[in-house]
Amino acid sequence: MTVLCLTGWQQPANALANIVPDAVHFDYGAYDNVKNMFEALPKAPRLAIGWSLGGQLLVRAIAGGHIKPASLMLLGVPFQWVADAQFTEGVPAEAVSDIKANYARDPQAMLKNFNALIALNDKHEKQILRVLNKSVRVWPNGMYWRDELARTSCVAFNFSDFPPTTIIHGTEDKVIRPINAKAFAERLPQAELLLWPHCAHAPHLHDAPALTQIVNRYV
Repeated sequence: MTVLCLTGWQQPANALANIVPDAVHFDYGAYDNVKNMFEALPKAPRLAIGWSLGGQLLVRAIAGGHIKPASLMLLGVPFQWVADAQFTEGVPAEAVSDIKANYARDPQAMLKNFNALIALNDKHEKQILRVLNKSVRVWPNGMYWRDELARTSCVAFNFSDFPPTTIIHGTEDKVIRPINAKAFAERLPQAELLLWPHCAHAPHLHDAPALTQIVNRYV
């Protein structure tokens, strides 16, 4: 009855341990390429949970036939991070360039600013920011994984064989806009969409007890 958890970009591998401590908290940030990472994932977890980039990586792994979870949970997951003609609701390309430049110049400062954006406008903004800033760590391959996010779109994915999926997204999310959650919900054949009011980009820190209750449905 394995639960597989993948964290957000530059976040601790066990960032979701507050909602599911007895899980495989997979440290994909330790890998230098996505192919090797996919090959190392548990192949048939009972539940796969992904936050932000971690969720998009799970979607890619399922679509590519690398893993086959019985159920899936997506927390603040990007359908497509960078805006283009096929998905106009993403981050502008110039903003992505600024993020890359700021990270190269001073990664610690950039990550603290990013944490502030993760927590921004959440009902529990101050508490969430304190938690996030306790664990700021620069990944050795951080820019590689940021680039994986920047070049990935789920627009062309075949979702027909995806498992039952719960999508949880904060209405106040300033990192990944809620339109991303709606894009997944429109395409996934067995999707439950939960848009949480007063929640930003960290649902597991916004209301851990409520999220744990949802996890317990599956495990």
